[in-house]
Order: sequence, then C-alpha cells, then structure tokens
Amino acid sequence: MQLQVVQGHLTDRPESGPALQAAPCFGNFRQASAEDVVVVHGLRTALGKASRGVFKVRPPGVDELLSAILTAVLQDVKLRPEQLGDISLGECTTQALRRGLRVFSSLQSPASMPLVP
Repeated sequence: MQLQVVQGHLTDRPESGPALQAAPCFGNFRQASAEDVVVVHGLRTALGKASRGVFKVRPPGVDELLSAILTAVLQDVKLRPEQLGDISLGECTTQALRRGLRVFSSLQSPASMPLVP
C-alpha cells in the first residue's frame, strides 16, 4: 500500500518541469520478515573546496572517505560488517559514489554484502 502511495507521488506530472517516474529496483531482496532489523544512521565527511580548501595538500579519495564513514557507523551502532545484509548510501555526486562503492566493496566489505547506491 505504501509503495502505491509513493508511486502516485512520482508519476503525477508536476505543473512545470519534467515528470518524475517510478523505476523498479533490481536488488536481490528477500521477503520481509518480522525478524528484520533496519539500522538508520547518518554521518558525513568534511566538506572543502576542491584543490583550494582543506583538501588542497592531499585530496582524499572517495574510497578513503567512504571507508571512514562506514567504519565510524559500525562502531557507533556496535555491529560487525558480517552482521549486515546490505548497505544503502547516499551522496551528492553519483559518479563518485559508484566509484567509491566499487572500491570499498572490493577492499573491505564481506563478499556476501550488497552495497546499494
């Protein structure tokens, strides 16, 4: 029922500008269970002007920033990576997020854990 309500918001044409459309998710999701637990936690990395601000000397890679964030979240919520079923992340630059997810998933996350952008 909630999905239908959200899709109704996305498929109506706004008064101006392009219409938003709902798109199916292609995740490998299993059926919801009463035993499922969702951990919601938010952290962010430092902001700085590219090549001029705080990151002028050595700009960090997306993988370094993402690793620091996920490590801090796991410490805050007192969970081990293998206890998670998947991770959903948000970021303002899609290309950087996808690159960081690919690097992070190959370096630090358990092979069985999907990362969802």
